Amino acid sequence: MGDARLRPRERERVVARRLLLGLGSSPPTCRARCGLCFPCRPVHVAIHPGRNLPLEYYPEAWRCKCGNNLFMP
Repeated sequence: MGDARLRPRERERVVARRLLLGLGSSPPTCRARCGLCFPCRPVHVAIHPGRNLPLEYYPEAWRCKCGNNLFMP
């Protein structure tokens, strides 16, 4: 994508999304996912299975976070 053709605000969004991208899936937009809470941002969270045994690895998933609350994207 040619970043030079984007408006400054759009360019900031593109750069922010690129920084969040890592291995695996891309982050959700989180637009209108946190209700009236602001700012609503995508975060990676570990998904703990319903077991009492500690595991060395927990799968991760994207969630939308605002304050201390997590929301489904």
